[in-house]
Amino acid sequence: TYILLNLHTVYNAHCNLIFIFRACFYNGLTKLLEATSLVAEMQEELLALGPQIEQKSKEIEELVEKLHRDSLVVEQVRTLVKQDEEIMAEETKVVEEYAQKATEELNAVLPALEKALAALDALDKAHIAELRVYTHPPPLVLTVMNAVCILLQKKPSWATAKLLLADTGFLKKLVTLDKDNLPEKVFLQLKRYLRSPDFSPSKVGLVSIACCSMCHWILALDHYHEVQKLVKPKQIRVTEAQEVLRLAHQKLDEKQRSLALIEEHEQNLEASYQESIAQKEMLATRKQLATQRLHRVSILSTALADEMERWKESVNNLDKRLQGIMGDALVSAACIIYSGVLSAGYRQQLINECLRLCNENIIPVSPNYSLITAMTEKIEVSKWQNKGLPLDQYSIENAILVKIGQRWPLLIDPQKQAYKWICQMEGDRLRQIHASDSNYLRTLENAMRIGDSILLQDLAETLDSNLKPILRKEIYSNGGKNFIRIGDAEIEYNHNFR
Repeated sequence: TYILLNLHTVYNAHCNLIFIFRACFYNGLTKLLEATSLVAEMQEELLALGPQIEQKSKEIEELVEKLHRDSLVVEQVRTLVKQDEEIMAEETKVVEEYAQKATEELNAVLPALEKALAALDALDKAHIAELRVYTHPPPLVLTVMNAVCILLQKKPSWATAKLLLADTGFLKKLVTLDKDNLPEKVFLQLKRYLRSPDFSPSKVGLVSIACCSMCHWILALDHYHEVQKLVKPKQIRVTEAQEVLRLAHQKLDEKQRSLALIEEHEQNLEASYQESIAQKEMLATRKQLATQRLHRVSILSTALADEMERWKESVNNLDKRLQGIMGDALVSAACIIYSGVLSAGYRQQLINECLRLCNENIIPVSPNYSLITAMTEKIEVSKWQNKGLPLDQYSIENAILVKIGQRWPLLIDPQKQAYKWICQMEGDRLRQIHASDSNYLRTLENAMRIGDSILLQDLAETLDSNLKPILRKEIYSNGGKNFIRIGDAEIEYNHNFR
């Protein structure tokens, strides 16, 4: 059972040690191989980036040239459109002023006409009835009524006038007369009455109130017609000018739309130019970064080329050791258990016998097995030797037995070599006691509680019975804690204790 326990401990320690070193070397190799593969990738990237940057530079030059040409065209079109807009604004202003003047001339006569119409509206049936009673009307009344008959496009006579006056809607006909569409011959016939010096509201008013209002209306209507004859050609010219302006506005709108499309094209070119500049800068940055990385990786690969070969060799050696890990652990456990009291020659015989048994039972063992190579590394041995351990193989094996063995070692050390080495290794946590000390057992118990190291010196051939539980490691658990019973006392045990 004790051999199996030591085998388990040795196997775990041995495996952990080898796996740790192998992982370190393997990680280093992995990083170097990754760096080597990155070199090829970055070289390919650099080869690809060069033509891309060159192509992007050509595209930028072409865009700059095209942008310059298109800018000139856009500026020319913008200038022409601006000139057309200014001319159109000036012509529109002239036409609007001309139309406004014609409208003002026509509107100037409308108040008099509206005033006359209001006077007609003011007449009532009594005023009309006064006229109808005449069998032989006064000359001025007859003149006014004949003028009214002509405007209503009736035969000018008193008989016709009486018929008109008898109509209940007579005044409404006068008020709603379509003044804008009366034939020119009506106003030519009307002139013969208007030329009369007595055809005035003031004189007619002396004879008849109703005829006075109709006289006002006739004169206002004739004046409106005369003004309309002057204004109508102007309105026609205004309409024609407005049509010309409308067509010109359509052409101007087309030019403005064309200008907007050209400006949009120019903006798209500008955006493409800016995008190409950004892409070129990005490619240049990638190229610079790849170049820097390639330089650093090349330096790293060159500097660690020899190390890579050494790491490969170390990984291979560690893999071989892993293949023989079971046999190495078995032989090492046997050495740790049995070879403590043996001389160098007998230790080698023990190793040879164990190796023979492993070969007979087909248990793999590392070639050229050695307890030192199996259980330690050169770095650890160097640390021990720096702390005072002698350089010989036998002393190194003894140090392995002290460090890894599950039993507390009994050291026969007449030259104080082990003493010096232990003091250097343990440092301030080491407590030195003598078996002849009266209170050494109390110091030993305190060290077990807090996990210090004890160097018990000057042991006699017969040991104190209180030491046996400690030497046998009679550790038990109680309430989740570990204890050792010494006599009647129950001492809590700290596993850092040595």
